[in-house]
Amino acid sequence: MNQLQVGDASLHRVEEMIDNSFSADAFFPDFDPARIAEHMRWLAPHHFNPETGKLALAMHAWVVKTGRHTVLIDTCVGNDKERMPRAHWHHLNTPFLENLRATGTQPEDIDFVMCSHLHPDHVGWNTRLEDGRWVPTFPNAKYLMGRIEYEHWRDAEDMPPVRRAAIVDSVLPIVESGQAVFVDDGHQIDDAFVVKLTPGHTPGHAEMQLHSAGKQGYFVGDAIHHPIQIYCVDWSTMACSDMDMARVTRRDILERCVEHNALLLPAHFMAPHCGHVHEQGDGFRFEWGA
Repeated sequence: MNQLQVGDASLHRVEEMIDNSFSADAFFPDFDPARIAEHMRWLAPHHFNPETGKLALAMHAWVVKTGRHTVLIDTCVGNDKERMPRAHWHHLNTPFLENLRATGTQPEDIDFVMCSHLHPDHVGWNTRLEDGRWVPTFPNAKYLMGRIEYEHWRDAEDMPPVRRAAIVDSVLPIVESGQAVFVDDGHQIDDAFVVKLTPGHTPGHAEMQLHSAGKQGYFVGDAIHHPIQIYCVDWSTMACSDMDMARVTRRDILERCVEHNALLLPAHFMAPHCGHVHEQGDGFRFEWGA
């Protein structure tokens, strides 16, 4: 589902690639094959390959047009980035910008870029390589970054090389250009968007809430990586900085989706990429599609 409506806002999904590199048992420290087996009917092979044990994760951004602003939410891995030892992200050459233009959106049209957090696969297209320099891809945009998130990574003394590289080539050039805006919980863009902090995956991870004509959509970044986590809410990932907090945050998001009938719009779900959450016993179930 690459184009949909939430109220009066139009949403366009911009795909970069599909990542099949992560093994489920490594990605989820609490992995239990019996729980996977319960959901194999809908998981395989589209979301999980039982032969290889690998997850399928989409890498995509969302363009939201409200009539007043054009907002881009998360910017994937990016081209030409040094990302070794993560070879599947290293020196990519994808048609991401062509896919963006296919939605009727030019890079110059973007008013705001929202970074749910500052991991490499959410900030890569913040910048592009031009004459050996990393320059902002979206020249007229303000880039919203969580204040807590930015200060955490800015001051971190020890982080994996891939994450450090992303800060250097995809975050600091935005700060240096003067286009970064550091936001706190409750920050608003007119009356359509509200930033809500959702810590756990990272210390300052944030959700972007869309409110339009009585409808809501929640862009939840990596608070929910994979649809199995809707059923296995306790499964945090090896990439979460605080797994216990991530569990609490994930349950809160799912409860709010139920309460407000909000469309859940994660950063990595395979097609149809979004859906509605419903209560099921003491847990949840997912209804795919808008």
